[in-house]
Amino acid sequence: MARSLTGQVLLFGGTVFAALAMACGSTATAPGTGAPKAAATAATAAATAKAPAAALKPNLDRIITVDALAAKLNDPTIVIADLRTKDKYDAGHIPGAILLSQADFNSKKGVVTDLAPAAQIATVLGKAGVKPTDTIVLYDDSGSLSATRVLWSLDVYGHKDSRVLNGTWTSWDAAKKPVSKETPTRQPATYAFSAQPNTAIVVTMDQMVKAVGDPSKIVCDSRTADEFTGRDLRAPATAGGHIPGALNLAYSDAVAKSGEFLPLEDLKKLYDNAGIKASDGQTIFTYCQSGIRAAHAWFVLKYLIGYQNVAVYDGSWEEFGSTPGMKIEGSRG
Repeated sequence: MARSLTGQVLLFGGTVFAALAMACGSTATAPGTGAPKAAATAATAAATAKAPAAALKPNLDRIITVDALAAKLNDPTIVIADLRTKDKYDAGHIPGAILLSQADFNSKKGVVTDLAPAAQIATVLGKAGVKPTDTIVLYDDSGSLSATRVLWSLDVYGHKDSRVLNGTWTSWDAAKKPVSKETPTRQPATYAFSAQPNTAIVVTMDQMVKAVGDPSKIVCDSRTADEFTGRDLRAPATAGGHIPGALNLAYSDAVAKSGEFLPLEDLKKLYDNAGIKASDGQTIFTYCQSGIRAAHAWFVLKYLIGYQNVAVYDGSWEEFGSTPGMKIEGSRG
């Protein structure tokens, strides 16, 4: 029986919250479950066999349980951000939560969805009354898909402290925690990122092309099995299939029916079985259709499993699959 991460000790604001372990049944049956795995390149396989396993350093203070957040609702240093649709927010949300849209953290470069510039995101945060010193707790109702994408965006530009609500709105509602229909009034703030962008967690197309056949790189495709094989071709990509040597594991396989992440040992086993297992000196590149699911896989691999070198190919298949001349495996397009 699959167990959720709530059975582990989570850190929040320097205080330790020991959450109760709970059984949540089997994992959700999601597109991509049992996805076929592409064979890693011979060079990568050989390098992995020789190199020691990477030292894992999970950072579970990047998630917070429902109970832990409920105990912090009156903390003025915490900003709770609801990433669901406005109609769902208006019907009821976590008390004090502001409404943000994941789309505001993205921009379009031609047909490709890309991370928005720092100035755009700073403006969004400032208008919402968020300060650089605030702890931002993010939640959605889609298995933390939007929450992890926004957290990755904040990590790129250097917001000091952001967390994901483990279990999303689903667990909050199921636990009968307080719900409000009031929209909080927050004074606009002057927000500016003080650090240079963390380019170590962002992958460009040029870097992805060079990663093909590079034994120091592992490429994780977090789309469905049908997308991976090319049976499901999604615009604006003009070719189906996957990046040569990529290994497939749908992002949704890491989430239980309750909406919570699977426990660390189950997550590690899941990715190990898919061949996504890094050794010292290796970096994992994640991608999907538009960089959203890739950010979810990045969050799981980096913070929950604990790989230190993980980065998101932001252009993902929208860019790679619509660029003429790209080498592609499994294509039916």
